[in-house]
Amino acid sequence: MQALILMIQFMTRYPIPVVIDFTAERFVQGMKWMPLVGLLAALPAAVGLLLADWLLGREVAAIVAVILLITVTGGLHLDGIGDTADGLFCYRSRERMLEIMRDSTLGTNGVIAVVLTILLKYIFLQAMPAEWAVPAVLAVPVLGRMALVWHSAVARYAREERGIGDYVNQTGLAQAAAATLLSLVLVTVILLLWGVPPARVPLVAVLVHLPPIALAAGFAAYLTRRLGGITGDTIGASIELAELLSLLIFLLVWKYVL
Repeated sequence: MQALILMIQFMTRYPIPVVIDFTAERFVQGMKWMPLVGLLAALPAAVGLLLADWLLGREVAAIVAVILLITVTGGLHLDGIGDTADGLFCYRSRERMLEIMRDSTLGTNGVIAVVLTILLKYIFLQAMPAEWAVPAVLAVPVLGRMALVWHSAVARYAREERGIGDYVNQTGLAQAAAATLLSLVLVTVILLLWGVPPARVPLVAVLVHLPPIALAAGFAAYLTRRLGGITGDTIGASIELAELLSLLIFLLVWKYVL
């Protein structure tokens, strides 16, 4: 339970008045809970989407959901994709890329990446069939946090230092498998609650899980060649990229499979 609370405190802005020692061991233990943290982060966005869709229409509802997703995380993962874009697209040496990614100043590439991420989420949600927008909003953060675990499990930390590198280097396939199992359970429940025919649920669950896993692992392999490993920023970027891909997959599934 302490590991779960630690994950919620670290990954969201929910005010939980409990002091828990931040250790690499406890953090690694909490990695299996990442999909549940994603679901908890998604709940306000799902409620906001429902209310805004009823009162103001789909266009407003879609941006309300996106804003609430950002608010719950404090923009933590958007910061990661912005810093990652600044570093990777500077086309400098490995050392210089890592230095730029650590700089708190957001550059042009970072701004573009953040704006495109928000815009694409809005477009995908706005295009989602009305009856499936809420389950998509609930499931996508679950898949994004599962992808985070895979991103951490298949690569080492790029910098030779303590801190976040301790947990990255201790996260492995056991944590990734546990997170995937929990994600499958949560997404299956969401699909069933929103009326997906039970016979179609296994197919849909597989279709929405495989792409973010492949993206997270492939992104980690690419970063290993470019940077020598992953960083805290690329972990945040992997969440955002996996969420974007998952929204697109959901849109395609609702359009062509269901």
